[in-house]
Amino acid sequence: MGSWRELLFLYLILLNILTLTVSQPDLQYHFSIPESGNYSTNSTYQRNLETLLSSLPSSTDRYGFYSSSFGEDPDRVNAIVLCRGDVDLNTCRSCINDSTIKLPQLVPNYKEAIGWYDYCMLRYSNKSIYGIQATRPSYYMWNTENASSVNEFNLALRSLLDGLRSQAVSGGAHRKFATNNTVGPDFQTIYGLMQCTPDLSQIDCNNCLLSAAQRIPQIPRLRDKRGGRYLTPSCSLRYETYQFFTEIPADAPPPPDAPADAPPATSDLWVMHVSDICSSFPLGMKSIFAIMCLLEALRQDLKVLPLAYICLGYMAPEYAMHGQFSVKSDVFSFGVLVLEILSGQKNNSFRNGENVENLLSYVRKYCGPTMASVVLMLSSSSLSLPVPSEPAFFLHSASTNSELPLLQEHGHEMAVSDHSTNEVSITELDPR
Repeated sequence: MGSWRELLFLYLILLNILTLTVSQPDLQYHFSIPESGNYSTNSTYQRNLETLLSSLPSSTDRYGFYSSSFGEDPDRVNAIVLCRGDVDLNTCRSCINDSTIKLPQLVPNYKEAIGWYDYCMLRYSNKSIYGIQATRPSYYMWNTENASSVNEFNLALRSLLDGLRSQAVSGGAHRKFATNNTVGPDFQTIYGLMQCTPDLSQIDCNNCLLSAAQRIPQIPRLRDKRGGRYLTPSCSLRYETYQFFTEIPADAPPPPDAPADAPPATSDLWVMHVSDICSSFPLGMKSIFAIMCLLEALRQDLKVLPLAYICLGYMAPEYAMHGQFSVKSDVFSFGVLVLEILSGQKNNSFRNGENVENLLSYVRKYCGPTMASVVLMLSSSSLSLPVPSEPAFFLHSASTNSELPLLQEHGHEMAVSDHSTNEVSITELDPR
């Protein structure tokens, strides 16, 4: 077990280094309200804010909404958190926890601020905000692809958004949220989502969503696009030509709250945390971070977390083809990641002189030690290497082109869609 102790020691060193710079994933957008004034460091307002923010993740209910306040005037702090209606409770609380740490760091000493992640929103203020419609500040993001058959697309989109608004407004005091889809031109499916904070009245929710929908054709960069979103403190909408949300049956009861002493669902927390954090790393750091995540998974014996879900993690063949994963498949995945880093080759077919090889056959020519041999070599002892055996399995790639683009950059901020490297969205503040 000496090798694992050494690897875990290395992992802890790297984790501490990364923690200093990347504690939480960046918010999609954040905004401070200078008109509300500032608070002094170590003031009563700051202490009230910190106390209130620390209570929000665990207090958020199964509907993904919570509103509270703390302190007495003039140092009273009010806060609202809202998770997207299709997000499970553990992921919701994790997202809120990140936002309560990140937002005060990004806008220090402001009494009022708001921040958005993809899955949740946090808003706090020294003013009363519960049940009060707010349409500013707002921001929007757009898909870079133009819609085909623009007139027909816009007619189908308008009909979809009208139906979603009616459905969301009719929601109760716990959740005002709706998703649906419609068939657009050329048999293309358009998916849509609308949501209000449930503290709004039906009239205010309707007005907020109606105003957001009307802004789409008014904003040049949203107009005639295949996808876009518009977010305000009180409501939000989004539409795409791919399904970006999880289906929730309208008549299904919400999932029960997790027991207070139950550990979070690792798959939910890790997938969101790792994907968000990895997006800020260059390619080499992504590989290192993926290895660190695997080591932590192995340390905690997290068999519910196949490495396929981690950043640039390699997917073991038995998992890719049959859905089978274990500690052994994770260790194999770990080895492939190490080989990719050391060899500089991806785990697919590539040309080596006159030959087309894969990573395992390439490495087999030069190295084939066991873990015990690795420990022996690390302890500076001499060792004769046996001839390595053939790799047990190789999943051939349909293409040998390793230069396919991973993403497209447009402007100073960018968000890549969950399902396609071509579905690129741009973030921009709505200054109106």
